[in-house]
Formats: sequence, C-alpha cells, structure tokens
Amino acid sequence: MPDTAASTAIDLARYSTFVPPDPFEDHIGPFYFRIEGDTRTKNSIHCVLPTEPRHANYAGGVHGGAILTLADYALCLVAGRAADGGSNSSFAMTVSLAVEFLSAGHVGAPLEARGEPLQVTGRLAFARGSVTQEDRTIALWSGVCRHVARDKAMARKDASQSALANAGSQTVPPGFEFLANASVYSRHIGPSYARKETDGATLIQPTLPHMSNSGGVLHGGYMMSFADSAVTRAAGLITGLAPSTVSFAAEFLAAGDPLSPVTTRVEVPRHGKTLAFLRGVLEQNGRPLLSYSSTILLRARA
Repeated sequence: MPDTAASTAIDLARYSTFVPPDPFEDHIGPFYFRIEGDTRTKNSIHCVLPTEPRHANYAGGVHGGAILTLADYALCLVAGRAADGGSNSSFAMTVSLAVEFLSAGHVGAPLEARGEPLQVTGRLAFARGSVTQEDRTIALWSGVCRHVARDKAMARKDASQSALANAGSQTVPPGFEFLANASVYSRHIGPSYARKETDGATLIQPTLPHMSNSGGVLHGGYMMSFADSAVTRAAGLITGLAPSTVSFAAEFLAAGDPLSPVTTRVEVPRHGKTLAFLRGVLEQNGRPLLSYSSTILLRARA
C-alpha cells in the first residue's frame, strides 16, 4: 500500500482485492474494491487504484492505459456482481468498452471508479460509470461484459498454466526498434518495439505471465494499455506533436495467451493540427484479439 497522504484518505483496510489473484492487476496495482449495498443498484461498488510513479506517462500524469485498466476493472465488477448478485460465482469477460478522457490524472492521489448496472441478460451485462480523482471526474466509461460460471473460467486457467510451463522463447522480427524512451508505465508492463509506417506504425510486444488475468488469458486492461501506447506512439511519429488520448473504444474479439508476442498495426487515417483519429487491430499469431479506435489531442512538444 503506497505511503501517501492522498491514499490514506481512503481506509483501504476496509477494502478487498480480487480473489482469485489477477496477475496483471497485481502487477500494476493493487486494485481495491468495496461493496456498499445491493450490487444491482447504482454506485454500490467502489473501486480504488492508488497511484505511484510507475503509473506515469511521458508528461508525469497517470497513463491512459492505467485509467483504461481501472475502467475495465470497474466494468467487470459492476456488471459481473450485478449478474451474480454479489456472490462472485460468475466470471466477467469484457466484450466492449468505451472511455472518454475528460481530464488528466496526476500521480500520488488514488483514482476511484463507480458505476451503474444497466441491464443483465442470460449471457451479457451492461454498465456505465466514471473514474474520479479527488472529486474531479477524470473519465467516463461504458461497456458490455459476458458472464460465465467461474469454475468454467478457472478450467481454462489450468490449461493455460500447463502450456505456459512448456512455452519457448519469444523473438522480435528484424526491422523493429526497441522503445527505450517508452513511458514509465509502458516500461513497467514490459519491453516493446516499433516500426514506423507511411500512415502509422506497427508495434510488437513479447508477452509475459503477469499480462494475464485470473482466468489465465491476456488481461483486457493489458491489451488496451498496449493499444493506447501504440496509438500515442503512432500519432507522435506521424505528426511530430505531443499526443494525449481523448477517447478510446475497444471491441474484444478473442482471448489471447502469454505464450507468444502480440502485434498491432495502427493507422492514422486523418489528422489535423490539434486532433488525430486512429484505428488498429491487436493480433497474436495472425489472430485478431482486439479492435480499437481512438481520438488523440495534439500539442506542440515542450
């Protein structure tokens, strides 16, 4: 637990961490939550991410990937607990998530998220909510989760761990440059490599065990963190300006595993002096995992 005045304003001793453990959330967190009423009602779940220097972007604020991961965490808790009545008997898998960034977060004070379950069907749960910091709204989110029985998801984890134990080394193709100047947050997740294209960039990242979720597949927050780093990198390479994410929308197409590298080709179909519009697909072994689009704000470099 970070030793900061901001984080101690929330008594985290009264909060819980996810059970069973989630490798990616533990790696960039810990994330905390507290159920404060009927999980089928608005604002009944309070989520907290204490921020530290390792969550920083280039400008020293909180990286968009960390905010996306908190939004994903909140969506799965709000929608998943609404689906199972707070029993933790279901496993929520993100189908889609859209986040609008209203303001920059700063390192040192905790990020908080709450949400509202909108509808639960036999397979899907819909929710929306916000991310705040010191009573200031940082981002708005909305999304859809698929909920399945937790024991079914854990069976996949056992198979994934068996495959991971026999996994070989991962290599990066020639022509990619190691991103030694990546943000603190991106470096904390793992090394990545980029190649500039005429209309964007291609990025590749070897996967590591801590990039998975509690079910043993690649965490949605990890995939969006890598994609968010990719869009800002591509926007910076194409425009020569300093980028920051304004909006990010993702559709999850398939589950990935921490056994081979992930690659994303980012296109910049349109940009002006202040805004750039980007899109891309995250793939693993030629299999699409995540389709995403983003709007980027452009400023002159300091």
